[in-house]
Amino acid sequence: MGLLLIPLLFGWLGWGALKPKVSVSAPSIGVTAPSLAVPSLNFSPLSILRNGNDFTLAGILPDLSVKNSLLATLKSALGPSVNLIDKIDVEAGATAPDFAGLSGLLEAAVDVPDFHFTVEGGTLTLTGTAPSEEVKAAVEAAAKAGWPNLQIINNIALKGAAPSCDNLQATVDANLAAPIKFETGSDKLTADGEEQLSAVVSAVEGCPDVKLTVVGHTDNTGTDAINNPLSENRAKSVAAYLVSQGIPADSVTSKGAGSTEPVASNDTAAGRAQNRRTEITVN
Repeated sequence: MGLLLIPLLFGWLGWGALKPKVSVSAPSIGVTAPSLAVPSLNFSPLSILRNGNDFTLAGILPDLSVKNSLLATLKSALGPSVNLIDKIDVEAGATAPDFAGLSGLLEAAVDVPDFHFTVEGGTLTLTGTAPSEEVKAAVEAAAKAGWPNLQIINNIALKGAAPSCDNLQATVDANLAAPIKFETGSDKLTADGEEQLSAVVSAVEGCPDVKLTVVGHTDNTGTDAINNPLSENRAKSVAAYLVSQGIPADSVTSKGAGSTEPVASNDTAAGRAQNRRTEITVN
């Protein structure tokens, strides 16, 4: 069962406080301490997207207790007037961050009506539109205080400013933190999948010169004869939807990679869920 990563504080009492000090001279010996590799963080994708009074939760959590903890944290932080839209998938083996810093982050982002918080791997991405540089900085500070071990990417724009295309890839990735949803075993987009892609369109349409490459991926369940065409057809469906929403057809290409490019282990349900994905690369 997946567990939340909850930081614990341990108090240590040195033995030197209990024993008399003894001075001992010893020859100096050159010893090189071995370097210890710090394991990299690899959280499963999780996103919280605000649209006015609606907060949409999407991604993968390890079990219902973790999911319920997240929902309780949000309800406590946001109050009863908000509408929580739950699109969380539960998969054994998924990993989730500590939610202790979430209340402070949401409080800092209260004036960002389209606030988007995304965690995946070891990165936390912030997007949305802030009314001032001070609010943008306060949101970033709250994120760093709540998750000091994560890399923080602050792509929050300022209200009234021209859209920036410099961080477009990070914005697209944030919108696709939860895998695009298709009908089971099909290349047909669900309503949720189309909603995700609409957010991508909104980000891309302000950058008319960009080119997009859509790549479909599967897990290793099944054969290449099934996975390869499925990944290709799903990529085509995503590309077709982008074009239908106004992205120029000559700006979008697509291809399928089957199961050849996993981003997680296929040995767990959570890993397979992450590998079933459609990526959009900004060129």
